[in-house]
Amino acid sequence: MKDFLENLEIGENKVKLSQEEIKSILAEHGKSVKTETEKVENNMKKENEDLKATIDDLKEQVNKAPKSDEIESLKSKIAEYEANETKRIEAEKQKALDDSLTANILNAIGDKKFVNDYTKNAIINDIKSSLKDSNNAGKSAKDLFEELTKDKDGIFSNPNPGVSTPPTGDVNTGLAKENHDRELLGLEPKK
Repeated sequence: MKDFLENLEIGENKVKLSQEEIKSILAEHGKSVKTETEKVENNMKKENEDLKATIDDLKEQVNKAPKSDEIESLKSKIAEYEANETKRIEAEKQKALDDSLTANILNAIGDKKFVNDYTKNAIINDIKSSLKDSNNAGKSAKDLFEELTKDKDGIFSNPNPGVSTPPTGDVNTGLAKENHDRELLGLEPKK
């Protein structure tokens, strides 16, 4: 955002913002982002606390209830829901981590154009696997990308595709030459 503000030209005279104005705008923007983030976090914490309280209350009610097949079934369902929620939270964490890793890899790849999405996804998955390998400790996604694609054909699309030339077919140049010669001699051309 700082780069955007530094390059921003305002009005017909194309006036640029001073460094002090840019700092002021960035500070205000940071405050508003922080405020909104805190609101979202507080709402999520409150909702999470309410849900935990509801679960605890339900657990307590189930434990106090008389034993029966229906109650045991409810206990089983609650345990199943809790297990599923734990799996869901873990899956979300893994997805967020994978999305972040994918974004970093795409950033390392830059503006390279692959021949197709299948090839692109295969390279991304190979880099992810390589980053997890202890033999590649200390290597960046960019280093691994260069290793995987170095001297390989058929990975990237050609930035200079060939030009298609239409077929010419059979061209009778004999009549044209003869008419040219006749014209030079001052005779009428043949038809």
